[in-house]
Amino acid sequence: MKAILIDPFARTISEVEYDGDYKSIYGFIDCDTFDCVRIGFNDAAIFVDDEGLINDKEQEFFVWKGFDQPLAGKGLILGADEDGGAVSPELTVEEAKAHITWLNYMGGGVFMEVPK
Repeated sequence: MKAILIDPFARTISEVEYDGDYKSIYGFIDCDTFDCVRIGFNDAAIFVDDEGLINDKEQEFFVWKGFDQPLAGKGLILGADEDGGAVSPELTVEEAKAHITWLNYMGGGVFMEVPK
C-alpha cells in the first residue's frame, strides 16, 4: 500500500510502498519506538520516533500545519480504516508538501523556519 515518507534530513517528501507490517515502520523512520500524530486528513496520522526529542541522535525537525509542536526525525503518513488498520492515506504527496515546514534547531528550545 502507499504511504508518504517525510525525511527532514534530506528535506524530501515522497511516496513509498508500505507492506502493512507495523515492524516495517521502524525501518522507515529509523527508530526503536514510535508514536502517532493525527493530522486532520480523515483518519491519517504521521508515525514519528517516540523518543526523537530526547534521544542522543542528531536530529532534524519539521512541523505539520495545524500541529504546532516540532516533530523530530523522519515521519511516515498512513491512513486508518474503521477498525484501526493501516490503509493508504487519502492525501497526496503534493498536499503533504503544502502542510510541512522544515525547521532548523537554533538551541535553547528555539526553532527557525527554513525559507522555502
